[in-house]
Amino acid sequence: MSPTNLPKYTTVDSIRVRLANKVQFESEGGPLDGELPDALLFQLIKRAETKTELELRSRYAVPFRSKSTGSFVDLPDHTKAAICTLIDDGAVMIVLKTDFGRGSHINAEGYIEGLKEDYEEQLNLLLGHDAEGKSENKKRFRFSPPLEDLMLSATNREADDGYKGMIINTDQHRNVADYAGEQINDPSKSYLNRRIIVP
Repeated sequence: MSPTNLPKYTTVDSIRVRLANKVQFESEGGPLDGELPDALLFQLIKRAETKTELELRSRYAVPFRSKSTGSFVDLPDHTKAAICTLIDDGAVMIVLKTDFGRGSHINAEGYIEGLKEDYEEQLNLLLGHDAEGKSENKKRFRFSPPLEDLMLSATNREADDGYKGMIINTDQHRNVADYAGEQINDPSKSYLNRRIIVP
């Protein structure tokens, strides 16, 4: 296995153990009939990693890396585990779809469907979507903060602190507190009162 074929975030063994008794992998000496070649397995894992990068790039920088060191391996264990779980689920689904029905009597459709639900749920968590708001068909202001120490994408660095965005101040006040102090707490300076013309 050449270094260019090695997964960036997960391991081949992590995928193999999830697919034990579901897929027949290449044996020593080359693939036999009905076995999944190692070269194809490595390609499918890389495909799952790329898919995950594309799905998370609106929030996180690609490739995934630590804000402090610039390396994936230096991320906290729970941050790496969250990313690897998503990639592993995606890789297992891709392998099962590719190898479906080859060398196995097991029907993979139900297993893939369950994995797909887990994948979507984990993806929404990593993107910060509010599951409760989604079920109620509402957009909530607050959503989950980003993963610890994971570098944010360039378009997302200013505002991603667990809220949907920073308050943009477009009036004459120098800061947001001035607006609250004058126009909310002082009724004489409210929006409506400023526009009422007294003869």
